[in-house]
This record gives sequence, C-alpha cells and structure tokens, in this order.
Amino acid sequence: MPPTHPLRVRARLVEMFPENSGGPHCLKYGVTARYVTGLTVVLAGGRIVQLGGVGRDPYSTLDLVGLFVGSEGCFGIATEIEIRLLPITEGVRTLLGIFESVESAGRAVTKIMASGLMPAAVEIVDGPTIEAVEASVFAAGYPLEAGAALVIEFDGTEAGLDLDADRAEKCCLEEGAIEVQRATDPEHRVKLWRARKKAFGAMGRIAPDLLVQDATVPRTKLPEVLAGIDDIGNRYGLKIANVFHAGDGNLHPNILFDRQNQNELELVELASKEIMQLCVDAGGTITGEHGVGVDKREYMTLVHGPAELEAMAAAKRVFDPASLFNPGKVLPDVEGEGTTKSEKILAMGE
Repeated sequence: MPPTHPLRVRARLVEMFPENSGGPHCLKYGVTARYVTGLTVVLAGGRIVQLGGVGRDPYSTLDLVGLFVGSEGCFGIATEIEIRLLPITEGVRTLLGIFESVESAGRAVTKIMASGLMPAAVEIVDGPTIEAVEASVFAAGYPLEAGAALVIEFDGTEAGLDLDADRAEKCCLEEGAIEVQRATDPEHRVKLWRARKKAFGAMGRIAPDLLVQDATVPRTKLPEVLAGIDDIGNRYGLKIANVFHAGDGNLHPNILFDRQNQNELELVELASKEIMQLCVDAGGTITGEHGVGVDKREYMTLVHGPAELEAMAAAKRVFDPASLFNPGKVLPDVEGEGTTKSEKILAMGE
C-alpha cells in the first residue's frame, strides 16, 4: 500500500484512515482514500453497516466509503477496513540534491514537475533540520553547510529509471544545486530516507518542544511561501524548521519553542495562525494529511464560508445526530470552546 511507505518503521491504517493521510509517495500513488475499497462501520445508534467492498457495484449507491475516509472519526467507528494492494515495484532510484537555500530547492521541485517527470516522492529538508539530524544517531551524510536538501525518488520498471534520474539531476543543477548524490545501494537508500523520517525526533536537539503544522500550497508557490514562513519566524523570534512533502506542496513547518516560557507559547499561537493565513492566501489550505481535529478548528473559517460549514455539520447530523463521535472536533462553534490555544499546545505533549 504505497501511502504507508516501504521504509517506515510503522504506518497503521488506524492512523491513516481517519485523516486520509498520504506520506511521501502520495505524489505518484495518491492518498489513503484511493486504496480503501470497503468498510464495516458502527453508527451512533449501534447499527453495524457494510459500505462498499469486493463484489459491490461502486456506481449503484452513494460513495459513503469516500465520505468516511478522512472524516476524523466524526461519523462512526470503522471496525474493518478493506484495502487494495499494489505489486512491489521492480526498481528504484533515490537522489539527494544539495542546495544553498530552501527557496532554490523549491524552484527545483517546480522544474522537475514541469518537465513531465513523475517521481514517486520529492521531499525537502531545510538547513536547521539537517544540522539536528546530522548531530543525531540518524546522520546520513547530509552536508552541514547546505541550506536545504531535496530527496527525490523514482520507482517502476528498471527500463528508464536511470534516464529519469539523469533528467531530475539536470533540473536540480539548473536551479543552483551544489551537488546531486545518488544512493549507491539499498543500504544507502535506507540511510537517506531514515534521516528524513527521523527529522522530527531530532528537533529535540534544537528546542525542548515543537508544534508541527500541516498545510498545503500549490507547488509553484513553494519558494514565496517558504520565504514568508522564514519571515514569520524572524518577526516572532522563533526558530521554524521545515521538513515536508514538496512534490504535492504539503508543508510541515516545525515551530520550535519552550513550553516553560509562557511568552513563547503565545508567540507560537500567533505565528501558527499567520502561517495558516499565508498558505490560504497563496491558494492553499489549512491541512494536507494530518486533519483538523481540535487544534485547527478555529482556522476552518479561513477556507470555508458559513454555508460550507453548515453543509459539513448537516452531514455529521445524518450519521451522528447527538454528536457522540469526537464532539468538538473539526467544525468550529460546537463544543469545547473553553480551552485556550496555549492549553491545547501544552496538552499535546502530555
């Protein structure tokens, strides 16, 4: 199942199904909803229903499977999830592009995608993140002087993979890459990916706490949005590290702070909201693969008007009229208004 990524230590459907997660390889293979074919669901009144599944005509009824995937547990409880699997690909090529700045890496992403290439994954790791990872046990040889690194991966049949890698390398060099490395063997590939996947844990070397945000913008807007995030961090005196799925514009700004500093907590709130507004203004949205939950309920009005929010609330009432499932989540102006954002941030680490 490509969204789980073959090199992840763990990737559980129970985590991916509620938020329609994607991960690095969703650029080529799509997100969780593309692979869920059927469900067994317990509704609010205790009724157990089967939705979709092998042998059912997908055009004979409403697409309730698609409605439930990504609903963040607000409609019911899925007790069984039927998924389709793909064969493991024959070959893979992994590249590591080194850049002086995250903006130039972002321009390289745009160039690669505009060239007609279809990588399985394109990931960006910025300078502060590289420093943290290379100081940890997950060091993979990312140059410490780099402003950003671009992890690019192609997969499929062996024929043509080297040519695709050559073309991607050319795109990187044309956008100012200092160098472009290639994984020389499977172990080297695993090492490069492990450094990327363990980046969030390595952030503890920079600050005791971090708030990982999740937003999506058009790929062509990556350079200006990344510059804007950097400006927000400078204005609030906060360090913001970026590790994200560049291929589909899914950003993960990591706002680093110390929860013992009340002033920093307040600044994190302000910076977080500005980042969300920046992404929306660039034509993006407030979440890519980690959902809305409680943390981003108040941001829903940045992208949805009253009529859209009411339509979502009406859909929830159809399945859960008493709001038993995940009350106070996703939709604004429901339950749970008493908790301040600072308290929510504190609770995330407890």
